[in-house]
Amino acid sequence: MQATSNVISLHAIRGRNAMNVEESPVRAVSVENEQRAESRELIGERLFVQIIQAGDQALVGKTISCTAVDASANGIKFLTKEFVPVGCLLDLWVDDATRPGKFFLSGDARWTQSVGIATTLVGVRLQQGAATDLDEWQVGRA
Repeated sequence: MQATSNVISLHAIRGRNAMNVEESPVRAVSVENEQRAESRELIGERLFVQIIQAGDQALVGKTISCTAVDASANGIKFLTKEFVPVGCLLDLWVDDATRPGKFFLSGDARWTQSVGIATTLVGVRLQQGAATDLDEWQVGRA
């Protein structure tokens, strides 16, 4: 008997417009609760997140493989199977197939939302930091 998977395929939603994003099962908040001041861009790329500071010291230094769902000039939403507490500081290494190279970013986890068994969406507010690529990341996303 084959086990069923609860993993949501991000390839299926890549390239959809904003209206379809709101209809997808991986949306973070409903339209009426939307707090972003910037438009989002679906990216669906692999990223690595390292927890730099957290209330639970056992999480500090932990690196997690995740998948980016969407991004804006000052934020990114990703899907993970690991616990990422709200308020922790993160370093992120993001691939973006639409632009060359990887981006090193920093930010803080602003919210999390469960989207299935052991799968969580995390919203991150990006911050300027030493040696980050935030300026390059923002080009074309503002």
